Amino acid sequence: MKGITVLLCAVMLLSCKNDLKDVYAIPLEQEYPEMNATGMTLIYSDSARVQYKVKTPEYIKVSNNKDKYEEFPKGIDVTSYNSDGTVMGTIRSDWAKKFEKENTWEAKYNVVATNSDGTRVETEQMFWDMDEKKIYSNVYTRIISGERIIEGNDGFESDQDLKNPVIKNITGIVEVEK
Repeated sequence: MKGITVLLCAVMLLSCKNDLKDVYAIPLEQEYPEMNATGMTLIYSDSARVQYKVKTPEYIKVSNNKDKYEEFPKGIDVTSYNSDGTVMGTIRSDWAKKFEKENTWEAKYNVVATNSDGTRVETEQMFWDMDEKKIYSNVYTRIISGERIIEGNDGFESDQDLKNPVIKNITGIVEVEK
């Protein structure tokens, strides 16, 4: 006896009804990451020249209609390079965010920036304006250069290479020539 194939087809019709108020209450623009990664190294370059390298334990990239940013919720270790490839400086922090539209960075919590001469800035919050090529802070900052330590209660401003820092509301010991 030959096998008989039986085809069963079931059709189910469902209907639902939604109140339009409920439908319109659903947010259309949620902020979902475009990219999420762990243990990542990012290399930012211009015309095939490495400008800076960022190492991070966690990376989140968001690109929606109102915001475009890269967030580093577990910290960063940034190394910047000059045109011949030598290291210009480093910045480390426990949290950071790069704002795409403004072309700025914000670093927070245990921020330490060091230039090629060894000058070091320590603060809890620092901004880096990449277009203006300057870094600044509006909170307590300590700058260590050689054996000099200068502190400022209202932050500082400097070129991005930390060659000309200006401390706001200076405190500390400063050596002055007679």
